[in-house]
Amino acid sequence: MTVTTAMPVQTGKDPQSLVDPETFDKLARFFAARQEVSQHYAERALGQFLIFLKAHADGLRNDPAFGMLLPTGESYRVVPTAPIDAVWHACLQNTEPYAAACDAIAGDFVHHRPILTEAMQNGTAKQYTMKALAETGYAIDMEFWDGEAESCCPPNPGV
Repeated sequence: MTVTTAMPVQTGKDPQSLVDPETFDKLARFFAARQEVSQHYAERALGQFLIFLKAHADGLRNDPAFGMLLPTGESYRVVPTAPIDAVWHACLQNTEPYAAACDAIAGDFVHHRPILTEAMQNGTAKQYTMKALAETGYAIDMEFWDGEAESCCPPNPGV
């Protein structure tokens, strides 16, 4: 008998290696408690969020002007799906380990800028994000990336 998963995990490096074990554990435990999910799910979700941060940081390092334009003329690089955004919101409520993760991965704090653009609505931003995630070399778990890029807030709130 062969057992397979419905959503395959792409092979690659373990995203937990992006931060020190203590930071990973603090963020995963907080997310599990906050969202009332299992520790296993929280660790998988957090790992995918860390890859998201890495893709963002890599885009900035490789070409600071590269990205998709916001209505304000600023560029953004990658966009979260609903499960990844839920992790982000939890991390923002636990700032010390989140800041440590940002520093380790991006070299600076990564701010959350909720937006909703045409590229998010028509799938262009999601395609760009999936390519950027793959380029990190870390294992992508498609359970967390199935679906559209979403905004957690009303379209383009004042920042």
